[in-house]
Amino acid sequence: MRKFIFTLSFLNLFTFTAATAQVAKWVIHPSYDHIRMLGDGYYIVSQNDKYGILDATEKEIVPLQYDSISPFNSHMGLLFNDGKCIGYTSDKGEVHDFSAHQFKLGSMSRFSDGYLAVYNPTGYWYVRAEDGSALGPFAYASPFCEGYAWVRAPKSMKHVLDGGFTYDVIDAKTSQPAELNLGEEYDREDIDFVSACSNGKSIIVLKKRFYEYEYKTGKLTPMSTDGDPENKKSRVTANERPVRVNTEAKGYSITFKQGTMTFDHLMRLTGIGYTGQPSRTIRVPQETVPEPQSTIKAIVYNGTQLLGLQCEGKEVLPAQFDDVTKVWGNEALVSQKGKFGVVAIDPKASCRFVLNEGLDIGFEHKTAKSNIKVVCPPYMTLSLMTLTSADDNCRINIDTRRENVNVETAVLSYETTLNIPEEIGLERTPSTVKFSLNYDGLKFSPAIIPYNKWYINNYAVEMLSHQMTGSVLTAEISIRNTGKRDGMNYFRDVNIEAEDSVVCSFSKMTEEIYTARMFGWTHPTVRFNVDITEDGCPTISYPFEVNVRGGGQAAAKESDGGESKKPAIVNGKGKVKKTTKSSKPQPKKDEKKVLFVPK
Repeated sequence: MRKFIFTLSFLNLFTFTAATAQVAKWVIHPSYDHIRMLGDGYYIVSQNDKYGILDATEKEIVPLQYDSISPFNSHMGLLFNDGKCIGYTSDKGEVHDFSAHQFKLGSMSRFSDGYLAVYNPTGYWYVRAEDGSALGPFAYASPFCEGYAWVRAPKSMKHVLDGGFTYDVIDAKTSQPAELNLGEEYDREDIDFVSACSNGKSIIVLKKRFYEYEYKTGKLTPMSTDGDPENKKSRVTANERPVRVNTEAKGYSITFKQGTMTFDHLMRLTGIGYTGQPSRTIRVPQETVPEPQSTIKAIVYNGTQLLGLQCEGKEVLPAQFDDVTKVWGNEALVSQKGKFGVVAIDPKASCRFVLNEGLDIGFEHKTAKSNIKVVCPPYMTLSLMTLTSADDNCRINIDTRRENVNVETAVLSYETTLNIPEEIGLERTPSTVKFSLNYDGLKFSPAIIPYNKWYINNYAVEMLSHQMTGSVLTAEISIRNTGKRDGMNYFRDVNIEAEDSVVCSFSKMTEEIYTARMFGWTHPTVRFNVDITEDGCPTISYPFEVNVRGGGQAAAKESDGGESKKPAIVNGKGKVKKTTKSSKPQPKKDEKKVLFVPK
């Protein structure tokens, strides 16, 4: 028994008629003047010239009270009011206000390796992103690059005022001066210049001599014009001590005895030009955060300026957006009526549309009662969802709306009425019906649901008797309704007509009995049809034929008995009568017996 039940359930999975649509929803509703997507479910938004930060639930984690918020770096963004940086915030809304310290931004106005280089009248400082504490003061503090930053530190307390300083390199991990392996020949006070770390190395000048210092290994390598660090004649040497740094349009430069070095605005080495040799460009690592790949694309429609969205090559949302500014992972930044919002499309989730519980639909009359279900992920709010018919042949009864939510699904259902299709027969044939889903102001692409349709023949038509009187054939026809009625009296039209130019008239004797009279035939077989048409439904035609050779009952005698015998009557099966005229059937050849043969 268990095996039998499982088999039935397994088959039902394949007989269900359903359609699916990918889930789309507003993450940020279109009510903002501008939105910047930060990733990880956070968004900088502006409204009425004030900026704040929302999370993926549209909760304000940073109030909209700032003049601007910088692009984020190291998960931190700077806050500005009245043209001044007054603090910073994490992308989770942890705000640190340092306006009381009167800090101004240094050469790089962003966090790097968890530190922000700033200065005020007391000197240069580093603000720790982690807790907002300040490290300093220094005579100068450069931005961190690759975990290290060079500073000018006072040689002693008495040198804070007189400007005497030495160079140090701060390790971001410890917030302390890094251990520099300068060998037995040098100490920290011999440092004349330190560049920013780039590709794991810095340029260090010790007593006018240029070296490459590798932080990972602590290796100190003399620089030379011929690439031979052992050749003292080719060693790179400064013109003076301390080393003079020149400000350039794109950064800085240093001129030494054998040529020139160039640096970017963070003091990272970008080029070396030795006298008499081609200049060599040094590639600086780019700090870029790769954006997540997206399968979302904007759809351009002919005849409308509005855009839609597709995901993985399939249309999800038809034309309804003024613009699609950016796609980021499974999200799209869109605008409607001049306001910006964020739409998310979940390619792994879908809404499933089920018509009539997945069963085929038979039409007994001009309409058929059915139902439609939309099975959605449980996180969708059904009160924000409406379903409308996108098909003229389907009507939704809005008073029958039902909602059901559990831990696995959210189900919206309605009762529906389907109008009988124009083309329908007695056999099951494929058809479709369309529904449009609207969710929280988003219009989904119509869901096209396939189903099988057929017209239920509720009539049994029989020829009870026939007789010939001279040249007139009289037939008595029984028309019975065998279907289950729903209490309504459906109007039906009955018509009996003969083929081959035979003259036919008929009359209704009772609700079920009709009499037809025919004459003027020219063929040995009289063919006629009984057509039944309910209001608004297709015509079902029941064909009959009578052999009239020899005349009436006399032609029904059996050749071996010589006795007149009423022929057996076989009920003809009806078929839908097409609107196009069919060609006249050819008369049968070699008819030998009088038979009543329904087609």
